[in-house]
Amino acid sequence: MKSKKPTKNEKNINSQRLKVAIFDLTDCEGCELVLINLREKLALLNEQTDIANWRFAFDNHNLGPFDVSFIEGSPTAEKDIEITKQARAVSKYVVTLGSCAELGGIQATLNNNEWEEGIKEVYGNSYKTKNKAPKPVSYYIDVDYHLPGCPINQNELAQLITSIISEKKPTEYRSPVCLECKARENTCLFLEGEPCLGPITKGGCEAVCPSRGLRCWGCFGPLSGGNHKALKRNFEKQFGKDKTKELLKTFFSQTNEFKELYPKEK
Repeated sequence: MKSKKPTKNEKNINSQRLKVAIFDLTDCEGCELVLINLREKLALLNEQTDIANWRFAFDNHNLGPFDVSFIEGSPTAEKDIEITKQARAVSKYVVTLGSCAELGGIQATLNNNEWEEGIKEVYGNSYKTKNKAPKPVSYYIDVDYHLPGCPINQNELAQLITSIISEKKPTEYRSPVCLECKARENTCLFLEGEPCLGPITKGGCEAVCPSRGLRCWGCFGPLSGGNHKALKRNFEKQFGKDKTKELLKTFFSQTNEFKELYPKEK
């Protein structure tokens, strides 16, 4: 059987394959699983991208340059920070995958003092570590695009990659999770007295948690322009000041919005 002669469009696609690198730092690697599942579902994505560096797939690491570098996880070890800076140096675009990379993750809820105390509690007073308290990737380098979530949303990932391939600026989601809840006709957990962060959390997750009866934890990060002060006051009346702080701290601890609400937090 003769092989099919490629069309003009197919030749263009093949000649524009994105050279991609994927780096994982301190994380659960759940966002990388979303990427694997996406590649399995979209054959066209395999045709348009060439993964040149990925610990999951290769023993020999390509050092770049890359069109796009995806970074999952928060930098903690010196090696993590070196990888992050090297990825920026050899990449046209750097994209953070998930809340650990964009927001520091749940592990970043510990402030510097709590981090040091935790190290001593687990390893003893004599243990010395060069690891640093978790920070967002953007603490160390400039990031072009952020894909939030715990884990990331597969549709948002597909749209981002398609935009980069098409050389178009990705569309940023600017509405709260509440809008997606309304579209799905979900019962409002916030109005039912649940500590739901949907009103001040950026959408794009398709309201996956509230659609299953679970409150929004804020893993997509704070909504720009959201009334965080009003929600804080509401929560403090219902749950008290300490509980409110813990609720907001889970994913927001490294954000400007949280630091404005709690300026003494270090």
